[in-house]
Amino acid sequence: MLSRRSVVFGTVGLAVAVGYGASKLAGTGVRRGMPIDRLMPGKAVSGPVGFGLSGPGGVRYALTSRRGVPFLLHVWATWCPPCRHELPGLAAFMKTWGPDCPVVPVAVSSGSPEEIHAFLEHNEVAGLPVWAVAGEDLKAWCGNRALAIPVTFLIDGAGCIRATAAGSLDWTAPGAPAALRRVLAATSA
Repeated sequence: MLSRRSVVFGTVGLAVAVGYGASKLAGTGVRRGMPIDRLMPGKAVSGPVGFGLSGPGGVRYALTSRRGVPFLLHVWATWCPPCRHELPGLAAFMKTWGPDCPVVPVAVSSGSPEEIHAFLEHNEVAGLPVWAVAGEDLKAWCGNRALAIPVTFLIDGAGCIRATAAGSLDWTAPGAPAALRRVLAATSA
């Protein structure tokens, strides 16, 4: 027969193990995302991106306006724990890069741009552009396949996907800006 002490210690041990595993899944543990240079371009695997984004106050942004220059389309969601973990690093990366940062962050299925803005403010993520896309628009462009969130697409100058990174990227790595410059240069070549 198990003693009360064994049951208590066993329960505490199980709770710690489950909590640790859940924190890793939720993005609260210490972990790094995939290095940015893993986005090196391959052959085009999609048609040109044609959907538009919604911003605060009814502002619209057509991704076709970026044609001619490669960029990253980073898709995240307010309801996604790994995204919430990644956002401060992405915001810092974009701030360091400056106004011509080649990353377009877009929230999918996360409410209105005003709700997304309130989410970012509440979570103290300053400086991240607020863009939203409907899930059905994104899925239609990706051939109606299921997408893991967060996901980052390397888009070439013609608007086509050249690489995809499912999961978080390591925006805070010391060489992250240089890695992105190499990726963009290889995409333009």
